[in-house]
Amino acid sequence: MISYQKDQVFQQVDENTERCVVTHSEEIMAVRVRFKKVAEETTLHSHPEEQVTYIVKGKFKFFEENQEYLVGPGDFLRFESDVRHGCIPLEAGSELIDTFTPIREDFL
Repeated sequence: MISYQKDQVFQQVDENTERCVVTHSEEIMAVRVRFKKVAEETTLHSHPEEQVTYIVKGKFKFFEENQEYLVGPGDFLRFESDVRHGCIPLEAGSELIDTFTPIREDFL
């Protein structure tokens, strides 16, 4: 079954970030994440789920352990389980789609 929400409801994550779980099954989850403004720093985090990120619009600086990546629309990144990572939006209104497997129970 295909799951699609025309009128997606976003949840506030922090003062700059909001997210919406677009679809999920027992094994995979897609989440839209929007950033209102440019940020100057981030806190790296990790989780047991594998993650693929697709940049929809804007520019980002992504961090993975000691590596840095500058990415923009159309770019993909993949993060293995339990690898510390994070991002800084470099343009206001930047947006990405994160896909997780298995799903992030804490996002539901």
